[in-house]
Amino acid sequence: MIELHARHMRVRLHPLALLLPPLALALGMREALPALLISLAVHEAGHLAAAHAARVRMDALTVMPFGCALRLGNLYALSPGQVLTVSAGGPLFSLLLLFEDGALAHWGLLSPAFARILMKVTLALLLFNLLPALPLDGGRMLYALTAGRLGRDGAARVGAVMGYVVAAGLAAGAVWLGLREGRFNLAPMLCAVFILKGVAEDRAALGEALPVSLLNALRTRDAPVPLRLYAVRADCPAIRALRSAAPDAAALYAVYRGEALAALVDERALLCLALERPGAAVAEAMENRPRVA
Repeated sequence: MIELHARHMRVRLHPLALLLPPLALALGMREALPALLISLAVHEAGHLAAAHAARVRMDALTVMPFGCALRLGNLYALSPGQVLTVSAGGPLFSLLLLFEDGALAHWGLLSPAFARILMKVTLALLLFNLLPALPLDGGRMLYALTAGRLGRDGAARVGAVMGYVVAAGLAAGAVWLGLREGRFNLAPMLCAVFILKGVAEDRAALGEALPVSLLNALRTRDAPVPLRLYAVRADCPAIRALRSAAPDAAALYAVYRGEALAALVDERALLCLALERPGAAVAEAMENRPRVA
């Protein structure tokens, strides 16, 4: 892997990515290659813009022989709202590129032939990324929308299962088309490998999310930071409550018994409880805390 450093973000170039231009030429995709590069650049620019708007740290951009992947620190240490914002940025910019492509062709600023190719490539990239499977944008948006109901672990498991299903479907489709037409298309297999690799990385990131949340609770607040208020049940495990904390804000937990608000507990109290007794419920951190009602 070739690695470059650009300001605060690493740019990683997979050696096989250098084979993309000659491979495209060999497959007769000379006109589609520029369209693919433009579409990928706009798509990733959308993620970068959304990450900046959501104040999410960008760790690395990996250029692979079948696309690009933007790594944003630990995805599962972010709030679901941040995940939704960053994930939707790429498809939104791809959709805007479709409208811009049509407008430029209508005004005569883009040749109709290249406009059609760019539109097909961009639409294919958009639809592929909207599939509800991790690590695609659609899967991450599904995770963000279901994390509140299923929990982060449950939402991630659903996305991972969908990722395996989509990868298997792509591989099976590639084999079926190869047997039917007598010519093997490498693109679906590469996409399947990309999905399987991404699922493995997301599962590893999920396991690292809890330490990130714990370290966040230990940070010294030398300057004012945003405060996020979380409502939790008294029987909620302390570790699960800590998982909900966003790394860019302090956390305060409103603990409920039934329908009544019982106490306010800060993240450090939950951290001490979780370190002492990992399976303890939030209610155990309410001892000696100020009573609210």
